[in-house]
Amino acid sequence: MATTTSARPSFTSSVSPPSTRRMTMNNPPTDRVSSSRVMMLGAAIVAVAAVGFYYIPGMIDSKATGSHIVNSVYCAVMTLTTVGFGDICPSDTLSIYGKAFIIITSFTGLGMFCGPVMDLAAQWSKTVPGGIVALTTVTIAIGVVLFTYIEDMDQVDAAYMSFITGTTIGYGDITPSSDEGKLAVALYAILVINVMGGLLQPAGDFLERLCHKTVPSKKKKDA
Repeated sequence: MATTTSARPSFTSSVSPPSTRRMTMNNPPTDRVSSSRVMMLGAAIVAVAAVGFYYIPGMIDSKATGSHIVNSVYCAVMTLTTVGFGDICPSDTLSIYGKAFIIITSFTGLGMFCGPVMDLAAQWSKTVPGGIVALTTVTIAIGVVLFTYIEDMDQVDAAYMSFITGTTIGYGDITPSSDEGKLAVALYAILVINVMGGLLQPAGDFLERLCHKTVPSKKKKDA
């Protein structure tokens, strides 16, 4: 008589071995901002904004000189970075559609530069040789060289414009006039604002320490 052997179901333990658990605890997964994703997303946002400035009537002043494509890219970056020199965009004949587009673009720019860009700047600024102050000095020096060479500014005005652009103040008292200068300012704005963003953390920490006040704890009276 043949004996029938019942097959036992095999169970695999879902509990990780202690060594694996120790490795997971010692090396937890890190959530870092991807520089390539930030650049791709930023480029896509700039492209969409530039198309809007190119095609929507009244977005750029009709008296603006130079290439309309360059002016569109320049105005797109100035709007997204909130530098907003106000030199050639928008025009006095801006339609309601243009105003709505600028509102949407400005919110997108704030979300981008106050979000992923700031996070990326804080992330890599800690690994730069010489620190963020040295990097800021080099970046401002690059701006001085660019604006002195391309826009024929003196060194004081070039340094002033570099700071005004990097801090997104954008008074508009000094602005680029040539196509080369507009492209240089657009690219430089993206770079310098990223670098200036790295200064926010230490500057914010310092000002926060100045604003804090130590309040002595009150001792409870004995009943």
